[in-house]
Amino acid sequence: MDKRKIFASLATIGAASALLIGATFAFFSDTETSEDNTFSAGTLEIDILDQNADTPFESEALVTNWAPGDQNFVNFDIKNVGSLPINLRGFAAGTWGSSELDGQNMVYVTKVERWNGASWETLATGSPAITGYFYYSPDGTNTSLFEVSADTRAQLRLTVKFDENAGDDFQGATFTSSIQVEAKQVNDTTTWP
Repeated sequence: MDKRKIFASLATIGAASALLIGATFAFFSDTETSEDNTFSAGTLEIDILDQNADTPFESEALVTNWAPGDQNFVNFDIKNVGSLPINLRGFAAGTWGSSELDGQNMVYVTKVERWNGASWETLATGSPAITGYFYYSPDGTNTSLFEVSADTRAQLRLTVKFDENAGDDFQGATFTSSIQVEAKQVNDTTTWP
């Protein structure tokens, strides 16, 4: 056989092999990029309002002519005006504006209730008083907390008592109270402020 035919045959086999190898590694591909994606943080904010109204619960004349032994209700709403669901806790405090009268502890909260849509449901009671925080939960403790969704409200009622043992030194005095409510995001690992 002639060298040219051998060379042409080898060249043909080489070209066929190169095509076969190139075809084995050929594939389609595509790349896409998604840009400018954002994560927006939610907001956590509450308001203390008059019950069933959007007016601030503050500077209220709650009781006049209060006598020792009287109990009165203090009704208010906590509205979630943020965007995140929340849990709530709170406490009530107050002063007569006199260290002598304040030291006698004659005004106290005996019961905390919530409106469940049909009736008042007891969250916590104290004998004679609830001390420390009350929690917006079925038993008033920091377990199984109720969730307050965005743009909804928790309706609460405190029973406040003027101790029956209050003496004459309380006549004509004015007790000024405050209610502090704290909110945290709904998450078992989130701590209170």
